[in-house]
Amino acid sequence: MSTFPVSSVDSREPYRGAPRGPFVPLLLFMAAFLGWTIFQTTELIRERSTLGQARSSQTAPLAQAQKIRSGTDSLAKKTQELADAGNPNAQLVIAQLKQRGITVNPNASAAPPPP
Repeated sequence: MSTFPVSSVDSREPYRGAPRGPFVPLLLFMAAFLGWTIFQTTELIRERSTLGQARSSQTAPLAQAQKIRSGTDSLAKKTQELADAGNPNAQLVIAQLKQRGITVNPNASAAPPPP
């Protein structure tokens, strides 16, 4: 005969421990949400800094492109004025530009680039 301790608890009943409140799950959820929010904020700050650096690195090429464009527009306006005055070579150049779909407006002013 073996001697096992006899328990008054039926082994087929599920264990019912002390009731737990919602504090621990809510605490874990809030900690995870806070961590995710901090991560997203740091990533957005880093991305904003990178975009600012990219924009500032484009200011010099943009200024050079604007300078070239204004020079080209000035040349096209002067060529149009010569063609209007009757210069055959200028008329030929303007005719070739029109064939390629480029129109020259001598009264237009150069628009600054968008900010």
